[in-house]
Amino acid sequence: MAVLIALAAVGLGAAGVSAGLVGMVSVAIRREEKNLTLTSVATGKMVRLGRRLNGVYVRVPRRTAAADRQTTHV
Repeated sequence: MAVLIALAAVGLGAAGVSAGLVGMVSVAIRREEKNLTLTSVATGKMVRLGRRLNGVYVRVPRRTAAADRQTTHV
């Protein structure tokens, strides 16, 4: 009987975590749609995590030392 109660508790905890993740991703998507910011850098931690969980991100070119040397000063 104790094993059944333990399994039920684990299952209930896993369901709660899953529901929390779905809710957080839904809020992040709603913020993206409201602010029209999907093509720019994420505006906050929740939006950034929501993008990561959905596999969506914005590629930003990295600055390198070679690129800095190639700039001409006027």
